[in-house]
Amino acid sequence: MTAAILLPPRRDAVAIPAPVRADPTRDIRLGAIVAALFFVLFLGWAAFVRLDAAAYAPGTLVVSGQRQSVQHRDGGVVGRILVHEGQRVERGQLLMQLAAAEVQAQERALASQSIRLLAQRARLQAEELGKASFAPPREFDGLAPEDRDEAEVAMQLQRTELSARTAVLVAQRDALGQRVIQSSEQGRGYDRQAVSTQEQLRLIEEQIRVLRPVADKGFVSQTRMRDLERARADLQGRSGQYSASVAQTRGAVGESRMQMLETERSFRERTAADLRDVESRLGEMLPKWIAARDQLERTAIRAPATGAVVGLSIFTPGGVISPGQKLMDIVPEHAALRIQARIAPDDADDLAVGQKTLVRFSGLHERRLPSLEGRLTRLSADSFIDEKTGQSFFTGEVTVPRDQLGLIQAVRGSDFALRAGMPVEVLIPLRKRTALDYALEPLIGSFWSSFREH
Repeated sequence: MTAAILLPPRRDAVAIPAPVRADPTRDIRLGAIVAALFFVLFLGWAAFVRLDAAAYAPGTLVVSGQRQSVQHRDGGVVGRILVHEGQRVERGQLLMQLAAAEVQAQERALASQSIRLLAQRARLQAEELGKASFAPPREFDGLAPEDRDEAEVAMQLQRTELSARTAVLVAQRDALGQRVIQSSEQGRGYDRQAVSTQEQLRLIEEQIRVLRPVADKGFVSQTRMRDLERARADLQGRSGQYSASVAQTRGAVGESRMQMLETERSFRERTAADLRDVESRLGEMLPKWIAARDQLERTAIRAPATGAVVGLSIFTPGGVISPGQKLMDIVPEHAALRIQARIAPDDADDLAVGQKTLVRFSGLHERRLPSLEGRLTRLSADSFIDEKTGQSFFTGEVTVPRDQLGLIQAVRGSDFALRAGMPVEVLIPLRKRTALDYALEPLIGSFWSSFREH
């Protein structure tokens, strides 16, 4: 039988007090205070803290400026097609060349005639002013490279013509001048002979006057007197001849000088007449040349903008295109991104042109894609009705700078390009309102409606 061992009680043992019963009224008061404080804080936050709001507008991506159609005004036969569908082209790049043999031949003929007439006019203007040389006309400054050689040849021919005509005029003038000199010299010779004859005649008449009384007395023979009288008559005749010769030479000098003036006048008149004729022909020729040159330039169909070729409708060289026919479209490459968005009528009241927007491409399934920043650039003045759903909406235009595309390319790669027609989600920040405004707005609206009921 096992004996029980009795242990003595420990002197350091502590007595456990009886549990205190909690007061439920105190807990209720504390809970009510916390709830009231939370309600007051929430009400203050709802009444004074303004919350951001945004209008959601679905849309689609378009290209700023839309597609640019490539057409030809006159039509014609296709010579070469230099692009293909989807090809990237630069502004001014040759897209298509029409057959231009006939137009080119006509333009070359008109160009040649016009260039020759322009050079001839410059030469005639120099002749009219009495110049020995002349510069190319200012119309030659804008000549195409293929016309410059012909212009140089035309200028050389006209310079040669000017030199030849000037040489002929100078030769005629010199010949007439020489005749004036010769006639003047002859006149002076006749003058000297006339003076000498007059002096001899004076001496003979003096001799006859002295000898006449002596001859009457018979001291001088009559034969001698008759010889003196015969010599006097001869000198008188020669004096008359010399006087007539002097007058004749003076007339010749005057005639030669008149011929010089007539030569100059005739030369100037011919030059003026030729210049008028050339001006008249140029007045008819230059417009024809300009029109032919424009027509030739139009046979080269060029890109109106840098972008991609879409909608190419001509594929066969030798095909005929009609005037105004659309040949292809160019989708501009560097234009700003433009989004056509549909805005709910309830949100349109809070929107204004110039507001910032956030744009997200919902068709790109990539979580890391950032939102792009844009601006609302247009808002329709009236609403439209969707014929399929019957819902009304406002149209808005959102423009996104082209450099924003780099944010998407940083994720999708530098070769990524946005395509027209992609779906887009647009968020347009609205005016900030408090939570209390949001909560009370339906209630206030219902009160306003109920007060208007009859």
